[in-house]
Amino acid sequence: MKKFLSIILSLILLIGLLSMTGCGKKTASEPGSPESGSTTGDEAKSIIVYSGAGLRKPIEELGKMFEDRTGIEVQFTYGGTAQLIGQILTIDKGDVLLPGDVEELKPLREKDKVGAEKPVVYHIPILAVPQGNPANVKSLDDLKKSGIKIVLGDPEANPIGKLSEKVLKEKGIFEEVEPNVVARAATVNEMFAYLAMKQVDASIIWEDNLVGNEKIEIVETSDLDKYVKKVPIVTLKCSKNPEEATQFLDFVASSEGIEVWEKWGFRPSAEDK
Repeated sequence: MKKFLSIILSLILLIGLLSMTGCGKKTASEPGSPESGSTTGDEAKSIIVYSGAGLRKPIEELGKMFEDRTGIEVQFTYGGTAQLIGQILTIDKGDVLLPGDVEELKPLREKDKVGAEKPVVYHIPILAVPQGNPANVKSLDDLKKSGIKIVLGDPEANPIGKLSEKVLKEKGIFEEVEPNVVARAATVNEMFAYLAMKQVDASIIWEDNLVGNEKIEIVETSDLDKYVKKVPIVTLKCSKNPEEATQFLDFVASSEGIEVWEKWGFRPSAEDK
């Protein structure tokens, strides 16, 4: 009798093991597997877009519009241009990049990482002060005055920092202005905060940063007229979704896309007019 029960118990255990094996095969038939009748090609695509922090408002709006129309998810990474390019070169991953200035693409070009490219808008530098201009700043020369507090972009982190240093050196006042620089910011958003909270008296930022803001004003001066920069959009050769990346590039640089840029205070580049 005991032997009979032992045989029955063994059969029950065997049936249980076979059932578990059958479940294991079934799990493979999840969405995206061949057994389910769907393939990875049917799954929603996504792209990784690197963008300068100062471009965040228009590019986020464009990303949402693109997602709604195509079903392609857009994942953004924001930061200083140098930081973003360093990340791309390190991990060799991503689909699209929008730097603050076309000249910033040099490290990627040297490594043959840039795919398609289109000009989008101009980045126009301005001399900015807190509302009311409490320090009575009227030109770049006033940045030399004793007691003036200035925030500038970090030339190692963002295009506006590099541009500011170039402007001051070419004007021959860099050494006199430097002692008044109380902070160097990694992004234009940080510089904007310094001005809005009246922690500094002046800064060199981008014109588009002032859209919808009443806490900062522009000092009308021709000192920066020849330093206008151009924002491009490029696809990356390391992209795993090149077709989707190109779709996004075309949309951002399209006439409809340019309308969104203009809404946020950017001026279209000559090629897009």
